[in-house]
Amino acid sequence: MLKTNNSQKVAVVALFIVSTFAVAGMTAVTLPSESFVVAQSLGNDPISGCFKAIGKTEVETGGIQNWTESIQNLVSLIHTDKTLKLINENIVGASGPITDMTGIWNVLKNDTMTPHDRVVIFTVVDNLLAAAQPGFTRIQQDALGRCIINEAKSLGPGTPSAHHL
Repeated sequence: MLKTNNSQKVAVVALFIVSTFAVAGMTAVTLPSESFVVAQSLGNDPISGCFKAIGKTEVETGGIQNWTESIQNLVSLIHTDKTLKLINENIVGASGPITDMTGIWNVLKNDTMTPHDRVVIFTVVDNLLAAAQPGFTRIQQDALGRCIINEAKSLGPGTPSAHHL
């Protein structure tokens, strides 16, 4: 049998407690950013990629919950925006509203979209970013706007510049 003194037992118990709290603390910080709802809201399109990239660089640990809630609210606003629905139905020829960021990307890359139509989409997205609650910071909004514009440049001529946002 292994002989241990009381101070060694206390040290082992203390190490166990500290380890448990450390693991719990890390879990509390990392799980919200990987929430199921946010994962559903973000696809593999370039616009969703902007949100993933900005989320990693512009969101402080304490702001993860606000970031997550703002994305969820933004997606619900996309779904109910009448301008996006009209563009989707009358210009693209699809039926119903755009439901997520992948839908916005699909509309932007549609061959029937004119440069003016794209400016309207970018303006609506910028307004929705400002309306989403609890709210993206102005720095996050600007970074997302620049990222979306840069991704849209891959669509070729007729893509507006960042000053349109």
